Amino acid sequence: MLQNQTNSENNGRRERRRQETHARIFETAMRLFAERGFANTPVEDITEAADVAKGTFFNYFPTKEAILEALAERQLGVVKAAEERSRTAASVRPVLLEMIHGLAERPSRSQLLLRSLMGVAMTHNSLSSFLARVLEGGRGHVAAIMHRGQDLGELRSDLEPVELARVLQHCIFGTLVIWSLSKPKDLDKWLDLTFETFWQGVAAESGSISASQRRSARKEKSS
Repeated sequence: MLQNQTNSENNGRRERRRQETHARIFETAMRLFAERGFANTPVEDITEAADVAKGTFFNYFPTKEAILEALAERQLGVVKAAEERSRTAASVRPVLLEMIHGLAERPSRSQLLLRSLMGVAMTHNSLSSFLARVLEGGRGHVAAIMHRGQDLGELRSDLEPVELARVLQHCIFGTLVIWSLSKPKDLDKWLDLTFETFWQGVAAESGSISASQRRSARKEKSS
């Protein structure tokens, strides 16, 4: 039993070290990308700044582009967390607003970072395909939030939740792209205005019934 406990503790320490190394490489790479751009940051500079061997880097990230895949997965985690919060939220509005600021937090470290990330995403075929799948998956989670908003009577119910989610994605990405190409501006203010405009377009009219009420009415009518 003592041997099993020792082995478990050793495995736990190894896993913590592995996670710490992964995080150090990732954060170092993102910092350098923000300072220099993706294309101008070779793997050697990342490993030197992170104080790891080049072989160690490739143990965690098979390519430099894999760092961007890790970023996309983290962004998807922000959306999943928002969906989880929305399930018990009295309103989806603050959940959505917090989500879009959370999504923009890391890419908005610098306009150069965002421009370089978009550039490689548009020109690297396998990365583009991966990001397209992540976007589709994220859209499904946002659609679940929109469905919750319809059930609460906050959002118009004449559009499918997935279409509302798609429109929000368009709004967020459009804002980020234009910000990255503009003179330095307060991105948080831009996002707030974008979201307020979006919300005004998708909010349910005062006095309209919720999607759940509409479904209940249909069931009563058919019974």
